Amino acid sequence: MAGLLSFLSDISVRPPEIAGPLAQLMESKYKLKNLKYPSDLGANDKGHYLVININVQKSTQFKNDINVGAAARRFDTGPGGAGVTSLLSTVSNAADTVKEAAASVKATIEKEIKKYTGEAPPSGTPGTNIGAASSAIDKNLTGIIKNIGDGVRATSQISTVIYLYMPDTLNFDQNQQYSNPSLAGLASGIASGGQSIADAMTSGGSTDEKMSKGVSNLTPFAAKIFFDAFGGKMGDVLFTAGTGLVQNPLMEVLYTQPAFREFRFDFMFYPRTEAESMEVQKIISELRFHQAPEGLSSSNGFFLVPPSEFNVSFYYNGRENPNIPKLGICVLKGLQINYAPSGFSAYEVPGQSATLGGTGMPVAIQLSLNFMETEIKTKSSFNAEDKMNGLPHRSSSIELGTPTEVQASRN
Repeated sequence: MAGLLSFLSDISVRPPEIAGPLAQLMESKYKLKNLKYPSDLGANDKGHYLVININVQKSTQFKNDINVGAAARRFDTGPGGAGVTSLLSTVSNAADTVKEAAASVKATIEKEIKKYTGEAPPSGTPGTNIGAASSAIDKNLTGIIKNIGDGVRATSQISTVIYLYMPDTLNFDQNQQYSNPSLAGLASGIASGGQSIADAMTSGGSTDEKMSKGVSNLTPFAAKIFFDAFGGKMGDVLFTAGTGLVQNPLMEVLYTQPAFREFRFDFMFYPRTEAESMEVQKIISELRFHQAPEGLSSSNGFFLVPPSEFNVSFYYNGRENPNIPKLGICVLKGLQINYAPSGFSAYEVPGQSATLGGTGMPVAIQLSLNFMETEIKTKSSFNAEDKMNGLPHRSSSIELGTPTEVQASRN
C-alpha cells in the first residue's frame, strides 16, 4: 500500500492543531484509547466533529478496557420514582420466596437427620450446605435489589473514545404515537336512531307525515342491526348493497405514547495511508464488538449480557456545540458496513500478500450507524436544555410551587 500511495509523499500535511477533548484526552490520566478518522480531525479546517463514548455493561466478562466511571443514566421511573418502587417491591417479594423455599428444604433435611440420629446434622451435610447456599443467594439478591433501588443503569463508561467527522445529514425526528379508536357500535347506533326519530317527530307536518319520516329514518338502523347478524364483512357488504350506505366509523384521535428518537449517521472512509487504514479497521472493530451482546459463560449461554450503550455528542473546536440538540444515551440498533459502495476496488502492491490495513484494503468503506435513544424526551427535557443554553424557558407548576405563584405566572 505504501508503494501505491507514494504519490502522496510530496504532499505536506501540517500536524493538526487539536483542541478540546482531542488534546486533553490524549494526555488523560486514564490513558483513553482514542480512535479517529480522518487522521487530521480537529485541525483548523476540521473543527466540527462527532464524539462517541462507549458505556459497557458492568456484568461484561471482557475487562480489557479501562473503566473511567459510572455512566449517568437512571431508570425512567415516572413522577416520584413510582416505577422503581413498584418494581423493587415485586423483586423483594420474589427474593423472599426463594429464601423461604431454601430454608424449608434445609429444615426438612435437618429434621429427618435428627429423627434417625437424635442429633443435629454435622457441618457439611446437605442441609447445612443448602443453608450456606441460601445465605449466598440471599447476599447476591440483596446486591441486585440494591442496584434496582438505586435506579442506576448497570453500565460504566470505558476508555474508548471514537472521533469522526460530521456526517452529511443530521435529522432529528420527533414522533408521537396516536390511536384511532372507533366509537361506532350498537350503543351509538341506538342513540343515533333514537335521535333520528326525535328529529322526525319535532319536524313540521302532520302526525302521519312525522311517523312516516320517523320510520324512514329508522329503517337503515334496523337494517344495520339485521345484517350485522351475518357477522364480519359479509354483513357490511349486504347492508351497503341493500341501502347504498356505509356506517360512519366515528373515529377519534387519542394520544397513546411517545416514541424513542432514532438517528442514522452515514460515514465514508477513504483511507489515505496505511496508518489511517488501520485506524478505520479499529473503529469498525470497536463498534462491531460493542454493538453485539455476549453469552454469560456461567449460565452456559442461557443468559445474555446486553450490548454496550453509547453517548453521542457534537463538538466544535474542543467544546460541545450548543447549536445542535443533545442526544440522550443511545443503543446502536443497526450497524451497516459496505466494503464496495461504488463497486469493489482495493489498494494493491504487486508481489505482496493481503495484510490488514495494507494490500487488499478497500479504497472506500461506507459505515452507517443507527442509534436509538433510551430515554423518552418530554417537555421537561427540552425545557432543561433550553435553560442550560440560555434560551427562553418555561416554569412548570412544580417549579413554581404554590397556587398563588402559579396564578401569578399566568398573569
